[in-house]
Amino acid sequence: MPTKEEIDSQIMDLWDEIFDLEDKSKKELNNKYAEWREVEPRLDEGVDELVIHIEAMTGISDESMLIYREVKGIKIRYKQQKDEIQARIDELNKEKERM
Repeated sequence: MPTKEEIDSQIMDLWDEIFDLEDKSKKELNNKYAEWREVEPRLDEGVDELVIHIEAMTGISDESMLIYREVKGIKIRYKQQKDEIQARIDELNKEKERM
């Protein structure tokens, strides 16, 4: 059975993984946004405004829609990974409380 210190160390390692995922996500999204700006000038108005525009499905090119779907996929993938790590952190915290 691990000690509280070992559990704390594992939790810190998992938080490091979450921070790394956030950095990777930001980098990947910034690259995708740069690509998207080339085909969708409205992106300069703001991502949220463009998403509202896209979801209204008015005047969006196929290429812009493809990149939008890729961006959405990136966000979902990283959120799922962070949620899985957070669940492991929660389990370790519960284990530590039982000690």
